[in-house]
Amino acid sequence: MSSNSSFSHTTRREFLAASAVGGLALAGLPAAEAAKEPVFEPIEIPEWVHGVTRMAYLVPSQVPDAAKAGVQVVHTNTIWPYFPLRKDGGGLSEAEGKTLRQLVDDCHQRGMKLSLGLPPFPNVALVTKHPDWRIHPDDTGAVLKVEPREDNLGTRVGCNLGPWGNYLIDICAELVEDYKIDGYSFDGNYHPPLCFCPACQKAYKEDMDRALPAKVNLDDLAYREYLLWRGKRLEDHYRRMQARIKKLNPDAVLMSWTVNAGRYGHFLYSPRAMPTRVNLLFDLPMQEWWLDETNFGASVAPAFGAAYLRATTGGRPNASEPYLMSRGNPYGTDSFPKHERVTRIMLVLTNGGVAPEAYGWAGHVESTAEVFKEIGKRERWLTRTEQMPWAALLVSEQTRQFYAYKDIAERFLPHVFGAFRAAQEEHLPLNLINDWDLNPKELARYKVVVLANAAALSEGQVEAAREYVKKGGGLVATAETSLCDELGRPRHDFALADLFGVRYQGSPKAPEKRPELEMNFAVTVDENYWKQRTGVATLAWDDHVLVRDLRLNQLVPQKSATFKGPLVQVSAPADAKEVALRMTPEGDKVPLPAAILRKFGEGRVAYFAAGLDAALWSYAYPYQRRLLARALEWAADKAFPISVTAPMCVQSTFFTQKDKEGPRVVIHFFNGGNTTANHGLPATDVPLREEVVAVHGIRVRFEGEIPKSFHVEPGNLVPRVTREDKAAVVELPPLEVHSMLVGEF
Repeated sequence: MSSNSSFSHTTRREFLAASAVGGLALAGLPAAEAAKEPVFEPIEIPEWVHGVTRMAYLVPSQVPDAAKAGVQVVHTNTIWPYFPLRKDGGGLSEAEGKTLRQLVDDCHQRGMKLSLGLPPFPNVALVTKHPDWRIHPDDTGAVLKVEPREDNLGTRVGCNLGPWGNYLIDICAELVEDYKIDGYSFDGNYHPPLCFCPACQKAYKEDMDRALPAKVNLDDLAYREYLLWRGKRLEDHYRRMQARIKKLNPDAVLMSWTVNAGRYGHFLYSPRAMPTRVNLLFDLPMQEWWLDETNFGASVAPAFGAAYLRATTGGRPNASEPYLMSRGNPYGTDSFPKHERVTRIMLVLTNGGVAPEAYGWAGHVESTAEVFKEIGKRERWLTRTEQMPWAALLVSEQTRQFYAYKDIAERFLPHVFGAFRAAQEEHLPLNLINDWDLNPKELARYKVVVLANAAALSEGQVEAAREYVKKGGGLVATAETSLCDELGRPRHDFALADLFGVRYQGSPKAPEKRPELEMNFAVTVDENYWKQRTGVATLAWDDHVLVRDLRLNQLVPQKSATFKGPLVQVSAPADAKEVALRMTPEGDKVPLPAAILRKFGEGRVAYFAAGLDAALWSYAYPYQRRLLARALEWAADKAFPISVTAPMCVQSTFFTQKDKEGPRVVIHFFNGGNTTANHGLPATDVPLREEVVAVHGIRVRFEGEIPKSFHVEPGNLVPRVTREDKAAVVELPPLEVHSMLVGEF
């Protein structure tokens, strides 16, 4: 099923297969080019977009149903790109024009905006006349011999850098002018991993003074530079499109689909089909949001994905569409519980996104209206919000694409997922940030910043981090952070070695002999076990500020624990007292520094040579979570003024909001408990929740500036509040799936 569920012709998956596209990372340019780069500016989005909470994908006949459900934006499709342009004597056929005009009128008369799903593919007549406008996957010109066919999108995939990109912009402008549509969503319109069309060859020669790289090869520095260049050209395409449609109608928008945000599968596409930064050129980017087994739906991956899409927009409106698949392969809604649909919607809201819904899921039309009703109960406290700053986690696209590209699922994702999980389960506020946010102004907002194996950092980013700590900021870094530049070229040592207090010395040697296994365990082991048995060590500690923690001591009373995860060998710090943890790799006898805590300037730095973040995702022990949480709290040097007491299945997120009635704090609570208690096969587990066990006893403590009054939404419930000298403790009513504590100042 397409994410634009009413589209009968194409999906992103079909586009990716047809054009062989992967993805593109955003990274810094080579130094000489960076000096010439203009400052990137996000587009200005219309004011009405900030108020969107309910969007629907549907067929035109369902417009009245959507209006009754309070939908504000309709996404649907009735036409494909035409040829020739209206200005050249072409345009839509009379029948198509009549249908589109009726659709626009139906939406506008009901107070709804229309975002037209426009498949970004040239039609057969255009490709027949201009075969060279297509993507050329190689330099042989073989694509020119391919006959364009109506039933095969792969025969007519246009390159948006050249004439086809200009033509598509012209179509968008004509439709806004002629039919008064409010905007577009594209299911495609990214860029290929490499294109040898005449326009690409000419433009690359003019811009870079060299020929295109011979093939797709991320091992080749020249190819990485090509990806950066091609990404900038895609950004230029969307800037020009935005300028054209907004000149005709300042309220016109691109609410387009992204393949570089937070769906698990999108992280694995390499090379990327768009820079992350393109999300800042959409008025409201949207993503397919899957909770099936292929996207680790029973883990923190979906929550992280929704939070990450918001991060790529700088906190602006964004949308994650929860798919109703009961399983990812085969796709379908077989035995899909209605309760699960509501639960998925609420997880999107908790992480600061809009949760659009499709009327096209078989057997679930009625629940669509019910979901919009639940959103409507909450929407007053969902719009124009800002995340409260305390801790920030860098999700480095340039690290993902230029350092971890050979094994993203092992070298990149476990680190950011693990750090996110630690904060979520400890109810610590953790905002996600991007490569471009690693600058003095943005960093100054936070008490502590997490660089989770952020290996690929530019000199400018390194200097920003250094100055941030010097001036009193906290830093928690892991593994090979800063070991490469922004293009993934290795440095001889950590660029942040002065902050870490240690030098890079490679990886500990693997044991020459396999260790003996206990007999009852050995019978279940195959070669795959030994392949995965890497990074095994024993962690040990004595007395240190990091481990002075009651909960940690209850988990590990012997002060020694097994560790399985990334290991980095580093030199001993000048001051042995800075070593908080030591690790003894399997097969070795000499302990190595595993965690170093130290002061730097006015700030604090915690560096982990043992990748506790990655371990907490891939081979978790509870002590890892506590150590990471302790490191965050120590490095921040100042506690967040709001503390939540709740079970780990409850996710809490922290926002502020201000309107004519004044400022307020809005804290979301999401109950992720699953009453099937993980009874399924772990490798294929999918959350299909049919019921909820309410969580009792959630308490929120406020210190410092305390709201004057509190209410719990939906329902405007007044909670019990105990006020102390400089604090207030709020006791929440039992949490079912989702609620919000609103504190009014």
